[in-house]
Amino acid sequence: MGHQKPVQCCRFLFYVTAAVCMGQMLSFASAASPISDAERQKKEAEERYEAVNGEAEELEKKKGEAAVQAGQLDQELTDLLTDMDLLETDISDMTRQIEKEEEEYQKAEEKRKRQYEILKKRIQYIYEEGDVTYLDILLKAKTIGDVINGNEYFQQLYEYDRKLITEYEKTKNDALGRKEVLEERQSELQSLKQEYGVREKTLRIMITKKRAEESDFDRRLRAARAEAGSQAEIIRKRTEEIRLLQKEEERKREEERRVEEECRAEEQNSGPGRIRSTGGSEFGRNVADYALQFIGNPYVWGGTSLTSGADCSGFVQSVYRHFGVSIPRTSAEQAGFGREIAYEEMEPGDLVCYPGHVAMYIGGGRIVHARSAKAGIRVDDNPAYRTIVSIRRPW
Repeated sequence: MGHQKPVQCCRFLFYVTAAVCMGQMLSFASAASPISDAERQKKEAEERYEAVNGEAEELEKKKGEAAVQAGQLDQELTDLLTDMDLLETDISDMTRQIEKEEEEYQKAEEKRKRQYEILKKRIQYIYEEGDVTYLDILLKAKTIGDVINGNEYFQQLYEYDRKLITEYEKTKNDALGRKEVLEERQSELQSLKQEYGVREKTLRIMITKKRAEESDFDRRLRAARAEAGSQAEIIRKRTEEIRLLQKEEERKREEERRVEEECRAEEQNSGPGRIRSTGGSEFGRNVADYALQFIGNPYVWGGTSLTSGADCSGFVQSVYRHFGVSIPRTSAEQAGFGREIAYEEMEPGDLVCYPGHVAMYIGGGRIVHARSAKAGIRVDDNPAYRTIVSIRRPW
């Protein structure tokens, strides 16, 4: 029994020591857990930071892209609205010209009808009543003086009838000429309205789309309209300056016409009166001369054929394609293509851009263009016959 007590005592000490060690181990374990949590939380925070920072950078990038797109949209809107503003002006001017031409044509036609009635009555009288002849004068003459007087009377009748016919022919040709001009103006007005309709449709589509995408679009649209009005006014003033410049450059134009007349004289000796370009670079003259080959060919809306028919922009595009120069398809795009050229520096081959229309300068103060369905491809004398938006050199 005395021997068992030390053993029990040892066992007791062992259990106590083991319990203390286990407690320390548990204490160490509980002390390590907050550190691991902190490290894990730190790592998660870093990952969240990187993710948020990446999202912020992406948003900043999108914001920059949106600002660029907004600027492009504002410019597109302004350009489109400016073009429409100028087209409205040209349509209004053309309508007034048509009204004036209509009035002049009606006056000429009424005059023609009056003269026709006089001439018709004269012819009817001669047919029904007969008229004095040389034989009648000779048979009824009693003296040589009667023959002379009778001949004078016959000459007076002849002069009277010839005057009637000449005046009628002149009046008829005047009426026909005014009718031709009137029909050309009406055809050109139709082309202007078609161009306006295209731009109006483009504007409607743009407004509908952007209004759905952007909350402040209406504000920007108002700003674009205001800017377009200012730009259109600047362009109109510039066109007036160009028209004044035309008068100031009359001496230069007269010299060009003199050179042109000399060229025409040479052409008449070598062939049937073909028009050629004058001045500028050799390449520009080659382009303009090639375009001039197609004078008289038809105007076809949406067409690009130089022989079967082209519209204004299709005409100049096809001409330049022949020389390996690629230019945009529409007149609006062509007005922003190539280099801007001052009016006084214009040369053959340069494109004269109007609202909804384009022509090619050929020198000597003249242009060649697919003008309208009525006029077809033709040459005109006045490059500033409409509001000039821009003058471009595509090469």
